Amino acid sequence: MAACGGGFRDYLADGTEPLPVLVASARPARATVPVPVTKHTVTDVSCGLNGRHGIQTEVLQRVNALRAAGAVCGATTYVAVAPLTWNSDLLKAAQGHSSDMAKNNYFSHNRPDGSTPAQRVRATGYRYTAVGENIAAGQPTVEKVVTKWIDSPGHCQNLMNPRFRNIGVACARNDATTYHLYWTMDLGGT
Repeated sequence: MAACGGGFRDYLADGTEPLPVLVASARPARATVPVPVTKHTVTDVSCGLNGRHGIQTEVLQRVNALRAAGAVCGATTYVAVAPLTWNSDLLKAAQGHSSDMAKNNYFSHNRPDGSTPAQRVRATGYRYTAVGENIAAGQPTVEKVVTKWIDSPGHCQNLMNPRFRNIGVACARNDATTYHLYWTMDLGGT
């Protein structure tokens, strides 16, 4: 899959890849790939970072500060937009995807079974009018991963998209894999 703002290899090299906004149609397309809802017992969706508070508060603060200030994402200037709010369904989708990438040592928006971010988000029960996803791999801190996303036009556009009102972010760790840390940010609007 080509990434917004550059080719897949460019983003893979730095461990990040944005997914453009997907808009729900009036009649949703039928999925050709069955999407199992992965049942995870999630006790740590933060790779052990930031102690008991995890990554969620810091990610939300950093992203909402960007949204409040406005930003230039590549050639597009964004005015300030409303803050995002945390959503447990988007968290489930993000954690499931980060865990799957860490377990199976791959880095892509689409799982090896072919399921897409939109399918994974819908499987949690979240009903969206728009959905987007940013992924990253290898960044050791929230500051580094959010900075990478802000510095990448495609990721930044997702962060600043006014159609998105909700967010869920997770990180999964597997030291036996290529990148060790796998980040997923799912964004949605209802």
